[in-house]
Amino acid sequence: MKKEQVKRNFILTDAVLKQKADEFIDLIDRDIAEFTDRGYDSKKRTEFTTVRNTVDEFPSDEQFEAIKMELTEQKDAARNDVERSMRSIFNMAANVFGQFSARYKEFGNATISQQSDSELVRTAKSTTTTASKYLDELAEEGLTADKITTLISQRETLDLAIDAQAQGISNRDLATEDRIEALNKLYSLVTKYAGIGQDIFYETDEAKYNDYIIYDTPDGLPDNTPPPAPV
Repeated sequence: MKKEQVKRNFILTDAVLKQKADEFIDLIDRDIAEFTDRGYDSKKRTEFTTVRNTVDEFPSDEQFEAIKMELTEQKDAARNDVERSMRSIFNMAANVFGQFSARYKEFGNATISQQSDSELVRTAKSTTTTASKYLDELAEEGLTADKITTLISQRETLDLAIDAQAQGISNRDLATEDRIEALNKLYSLVTKYAGIGQDIFYETDEAKYNDYIIYDTPDGLPDNTPPPAPV
């Protein structure tokens, strides 16, 4: 069964949520007597600060995107090297055997720029194998064993770069999910303690009551969110 995509349970920006968590931790320390009466203790404070710190320590989405872009650039550079070497070998083969000959077709699909990365890796393997087979015939066009070895090395580099890029994308996606889950958990704690703080000071201290409001709206709720039903 496909895992459901993790989504944010809040409309605050990540930075504002983190700031609210910082504020609430300090506010609860200030109002510790009242919160102790509501079951808040050192264990719950540790839980709150740990979740806040987890969010704070996560790399940003921009950092993961930069890593993915760097891996993509490395893969593209490796692909260009492979294409350049293959193009030369195809040209040599066409000059010796003819572009429509059976021997030329042994070198693989010559439309290398149109192939996917994985297809290009497979074609490059065929090209190196066939180039080695016809090395003597193509020597007069400039083919050498060293050039074949170079293409083999370039193909292996591309293969590794493809895997690294895929892993980078996977790491980014997993980290993004983990970060959103941590943010959702932090938001649930912020809203919990906002509710407790407002309940404690509802009729006794308007200033402290306002301290525990999350959203800067007239009713303290997210925009377009209906107020809670009266009890």
